[in-house]
Amino acid sequence: MEQYEVATLKKGLLILDALQQGAPMRLSEIMHRFNLNKSTTFRLLYTLEMTGFIQKDGFTYRASELKEHHSSSANTRLNWLAVPSLHQLALELGETAYIGVLDGMKVMTVQVVEGNHAIRSHTRVGDSAYAHLSAFGKVILAHLSDEQQKKMLTHLTQHKATKHTFDDNHLLKEHLNVIRQQGYAIDDEETEVGLRCVAAPIFYNGKVIAALAISGPAARLSRKRDRAVSKKLKECSAQISGLF
Repeated sequence: MEQYEVATLKKGLLILDALQQGAPMRLSEIMHRFNLNKSTTFRLLYTLEMTGFIQKDGFTYRASELKEHHSSSANTRLNWLAVPSLHQLALELGETAYIGVLDGMKVMTVQVVEGNHAIRSHTRVGDSAYAHLSAFGKVILAHLSDEQQKKMLTHLTQHKATKHTFDDNHLLKEHLNVIRQQGYAIDDEETEVGLRCVAAPIFYNGKVIAALAISGPAARLSRKRDRAVSKKLKECSAQISGLF
């Protein structure tokens, strides 16, 4: 487990947890409690403040009331909150795990943890694709409100990446209905031949804001594994959703 820890992130999360559990603290108190130097402590506190996790009142810092923030800031906090769960998921399944958010008509990758196989999916932060192509794009589309989904499907450019890609609105709509009912989506070589992906939605205040996914070679991430992998993903996405 230790090799999957991100030291700076871990320090930030420990500070956040302390502020959530106790009274406001000064910078010097945080330095002493966590044995950090001044510059590191300041950078961590500044980042937590800018992302809405904490607030500064005079010379003290306190945890923000996260539940009061709007969903527009939820994706920023997601980048912090989801990392431990994402690392654990990649460790358990051995495949690349990542998180994507809706960006216009596309879905953009915002977090990636590489799998431990030599041959694996090489998704990078910042990668994007039309929402209908990938599992995490489809699972977000499936859980949008009916009005939002209709608008997306009306304006979506249905690029066909492989022969398996959906390029018919009616068929895609029916497929999205199934995804909503089962709670997960599968990219069965629809984005790239030889690559499969399974995804589950992440919610904030009852609304889908992102998706969690696992991808890998079709030979290894086979259909026989869909049920077990989707169950693990749904558990992980529910855990992340509960952090808000």
